[in-house]
Amino acid sequence: MTSAGRPGDVMLVVADGVATVRIHNPPLNILTIAVREKLFAVVGEIERRQDVRVVVFEGEGRRAFSVGSDIGEFPRTELGGVAKIRFEQYLLDRIENLPQVTIAKMSGMALGGGAELALACDFRLLDLKGSLGFPEISLGALPAAGGMKRLAREIGSARARQLVLLGRPLDAPTAASWGLVTAAVPSDDLDDATRQLAQSLCRLPREALALAKKTIAASSPGGEMDTREAEAFGRLFRSLDLAEGLAAFIEKRPPAFA
Repeated sequence: MTSAGRPGDVMLVVADGVATVRIHNPPLNILTIAVREKLFAVVGEIERRQDVRVVVFEGEGRRAFSVGSDIGEFPRTELGGVAKIRFEQYLLDRIENLPQVTIAKMSGMALGGGAELALACDFRLLDLKGSLGFPEISLGALPAAGGMKRLAREIGSARARQLVLLGRPLDAPTAASWGLVTAAVPSDDLDDATRQLAQSLCRLPREALALAKKTIAASSPGGEMDTREAEAFGRLFRSLDLAEGLAAFIEKRPPAFA
């Protein structure tokens, strides 16, 4: 799937064994429902291609890799919340389970659903001026599209609690020191660092890489945690706090939680 780069597009370019998937929804590359559906279609195309060895996910511009969901599209019911999260979990699971090695190339902010997308990738490169975090708690929500599961797996439960419960993003050097990103890279070097990593991976044996990915994933928590995350997100719609958090965000005012 390719396009001229209209806002809301997801572009796919394949060259020399590397598929570059660009979320083109500037300035913040928000993951609207339409963008996620296009991303889902692009991932399906990559799954079918034999000429792709490495996949790079990136956002348009340098301000943000992605800041996650469109708050205005949040559902208003428990069932709607569960359905939203289940689709997002399925999309990120497909990305995580791609046989090709995946790289998140992150310029600027990677927040909420954008950070969850990055966590579904095998490698994460973040520019030194960027940040990564999960601010959902400030809205009365949770990073439930696999974010909590992957966080605990990658950096341990203590640091996962710090990120999720406080909702404060990490700067790039801290994210790297925690092991949350593979490397923090100067902004001007991010393109070259990503290209060099992708080229190095393309020179390695395809089948061994795919089997190594699959074996590592088999040792990680799976479906039971996905169910718990989705149910927890859905239950939030029974309270007034989520409604207040969303309204405050849209109205650009501090929330007044109960």
